[in-house]
Amino acid sequence: MSDTRSEDTLIFNGLTPGVTDFAIVYDALKEFLEKKQSMDHSDRFNVILFQEDGPNYLEDFTLNPDNVLIALRSLEPMLARANIAGGIMVAITFIIDVFKKISDKCFRLIILTDEGSYKIPEQYVPVLENLIDQVKDMPFIIDIIRVRINDPVEDLKLLDLVRRTSGNLHEIFEVRDLLSVLDNLAEKRSFSSFSLYDDDISTEIKYENYPFFENLAADPILLAATGTCSICFKQSNVDLVQCPSCETIAHKSCWAQWAKTSNIGIFNLFRCHNCFNLIKLDKDYVQMVQSGQVPSIEEIHVEVVDLQEFQESLETTEGPKIISVEDPMAIFYRGLDDDVIVVKDDD
Repeated sequence: MSDTRSEDTLIFNGLTPGVTDFAIVYDALKEFLEKKQSMDHSDRFNVILFQEDGPNYLEDFTLNPDNVLIALRSLEPMLARANIAGGIMVAITFIIDVFKKISDKCFRLIILTDEGSYKIPEQYVPVLENLIDQVKDMPFIIDIIRVRINDPVEDLKLLDLVRRTSGNLHEIFEVRDLLSVLDNLAEKRSFSSFSLYDDDISTEIKYENYPFFENLAADPILLAATGTCSICFKQSNVDLVQCPSCETIAHKSCWAQWAKTSNIGIFNLFRCHNCFNLIKLDKDYVQMVQSGQVPSIEEIHVEVVDLQEFQESLETTEGPKIISVEDPMAIFYRGLDDDVIVVKDDD
């Protein structure tokens, strides 16, 4: 089954002050962000860029493209050369955390680089390959745009990374050509997957990656009191559990049934119907409930929270804060003198 879905796009600005004309970049990004939001109001955005002390990004994806543009412009005076390897690592780590909390998303990472960006050391390539192979089934897609760079060796490294996610490597010779590339990347990506609301689930998650996703899911909390199940609406004092994120109450057996049509492609990993938090139940238990070996409520009535309303509830009037973290792959670059960077004109 092929589909498209709401996208969360993280733009990694690895461009270098003095090498690339940022005014042209901002204009192109503004059109890109506005186009994506006009196509789907549930699409969200974020940005990552480097200062001397490491990468910075918004604490959450935002529905408002202006928040991204404001962050880009406000941090420009403090930009440093971008460590592409470290930026990819931080971006994926952040996206993993978001994946645990929200459903029916395609995650996009768009990386902009120029000759001022640090190359990826050979010893870091296997680490990135392994990480990308684990998260690409979320689904997760990387596209890299190289601005006026002639480096076939580095291109091969990057090409290997993007192809693992069905992404592309784009080479442009003038920064003014960025707009046309971004215009194409604004289009939705189609992939084989499933939706939270579909009965017929088809998945591309590979068996060897099951442990990775199982580690992301939270165990429900056992409720040692009388409560009303939010799925079958029956009051009980046995078999009740709570979502650790929103504290929604449900029979364990009701959630096992709900997992049949809400799992992420691994039958015992599913989304809370009230907050999308990723939850897991014991595999044997889920199988027994779904096969009828464990008695359960025959009729369940799941009221799923609306994705757009949920995302809007996460927005604040002041927008997400900018946070700074350490570069996880900075060791290789410590002590290196910056190369002399020559300002280049597009004219």
